[in-house]
Amino acid sequence: MRVSTETESFLRTAGPTDRVTIHYAAETRDGGVVEDTFGRRPLTIALDDPRFLKSLREGLLGSQVGQTKTLSLEPDQVFGVRDNRMQLRVPLTALPGGIREGEQLTVQVDGAELDVWVVQLNTNEAVLDVNHPLAGEAMQYRVEVLAIENAHDAVN
Repeated sequence: MRVSTETESFLRTAGPTDRVTIHYAAETRDGGVVEDTFGRRPLTIALDDPRFLKSLREGLLGSQVGQTKTLSLEPDQVFGVRDNRMQLRVPLTALPGGIREGEQLTVQVDGAELDVWVVQLNTNEAVLDVNHPLAGEAMQYRVEVLAIENAHDAVN
């Protein structure tokens, strides 16, 4: 991970158990915007909450209020490397009628629900991709730190 920063002089830095409020823009390396909170409601994350990308949480450690950062992340640090073994061939009869290439479905495989994308339709079968749609993409996160608070203080 490569991090470049611009900052103003503030004393408090984000620690591993803090809650950090940020604006961010997530983009693919070719400039495609995936998500952007600038101009909308900011995001508050606990830096020890595994529901958020580990690489994003780690990139925010040591940040200060008013700081902007650009996190350049490789595919294995974001949504994973594309794995062609994660494609399933299923009979068309197992899918809803009128399904088209590019659509997302939720399917049951061995009792677990999976989000899949229809990548190919043939005469009798469909190819479903279990990879995250951004798997294999390097990403860039532009982040502005708006607030830092101790997670313990935020709950009480």
